[in-house]
Amino acid sequence: MAHHKLSGAFHATCPQELIDLILGKTDSATLKSCALVARSFRPTSQKLIFSDLTILPSGCDSIPALQRLADVFSASPHLALHVRTLHLVQPGFYKPCVWMESESDIVPAILSMFTKLESLDIRVYNWDSLHSNCEQAIYALITRSSLSSIELKEARLKTNATLLSLLQCLPSSLESASFLKVFANQYSSYHDGPKSASTELHQLRLASLHLDSFSPMLFRWANRTVDLKCLRYLHTMVREDTMDDVQQLLDGAVYVETCHLSFGSVYSQPENPNLEKMQGLRTLEISVRLDWGEIEEFEGQGRHNPVNDAMRTLDTAPHTVEHLVLNLNIWNPDELSYFIGSTSFGSTSFDNLGEDHPALQDVIVRIVSGYDYLAALQRGIRYLETVFYQFHKRGMLTAVAVRPPSWEDN
Repeated sequence: MAHHKLSGAFHATCPQELIDLILGKTDSATLKSCALVARSFRPTSQKLIFSDLTILPSGCDSIPALQRLADVFSASPHLALHVRTLHLVQPGFYKPCVWMESESDIVPAILSMFTKLESLDIRVYNWDSLHSNCEQAIYALITRSSLSSIELKEARLKTNATLLSLLQCLPSSLESASFLKVFANQYSSYHDGPKSASTELHQLRLASLHLDSFSPMLFRWANRTVDLKCLRYLHTMVREDTMDDVQQLLDGAVYVETCHLSFGSVYSQPENPNLEKMQGLRTLEISVRLDWGEIEEFEGQGRHNPVNDAMRTLDTAPHTVEHLVLNLNIWNPDELSYFIGSTSFGSTSFDNLGEDHPALQDVIVRIVSGYDYLAALQRGIRYLETVFYQFHKRGMLTAVAVRPPSWEDN
């Protein structure tokens, strides 16, 4: 038998594309080890490690942690160019964190290095606690021409002028914007900002807009600034003090394909949102919060039943709707019958839903509840299958129970 001695110069190699594919399926902790294993692993590992960055996660709220991050970027500036998604997080819901109040230039220096940022998620509750240098650094970050997506969540701003100054920073490159549980002083007018606001608020061609906010000014800003004909996805809260602005949004968003409307448990407007102009609509999602105690406060006036409000809105939807999602946010699913069916608060009927919307392909009804009693959840699902019997019989209905997301989950 012949024996062949392999040359010491021979090395088994693996295509870089395969290495990158494997690394792309690897968790963050393993990637940190991979970056030290081989030269061929390092660039992709570093890119994946720094592509999604959080300042600062819970448990790391300290100046030393910030300084270590600053030292890393100072020694290897190219790593900051890998950051595509950034989360600015206030770990404590009410208590300001170190990076927000610090007079140090560490945070502004770090933020200034993210020149290729694409997505920005800001979860800062106490905006009034932001040190001026941090606030200016955030505003500068928002102006990045590379930015395509921004989410502002759980923000409490003292005045409309403060919110307006932030909105003025949004770049024309933006494609998606979300404002979740944002509050600004509603008693100050829209024009409380700089006198030049009318010239500085350039039009945004957003494809996606999410307005789940307690600030009426945000809705007026959207109508004034967003090119509504570019929208393909719209999620908006429906409140009494924003009803006119919401209707203006719906009337202008004629090419929206997916629309999500969120109703509160107390909604006493005689008129409901009208969707008849949204001729491009394919998926309609409606969320209603059901609270029997709050409903009773109105002494039997049927129009205050939020399910009836939702149904009247559904009746205005164009015939093009193919997918319907109904989220029923309720504590005890056994109380569903108080809101759906014949009650002293009026009747809610789904019998003609299929006839009125012939393009309808499926209906999803979710009980969104933190209730721990499994039997009640099961009874709620069976009740929904009875209410939507025609769709259940044809295999078009999906009735499920899900838990609402907690603040920590968000």
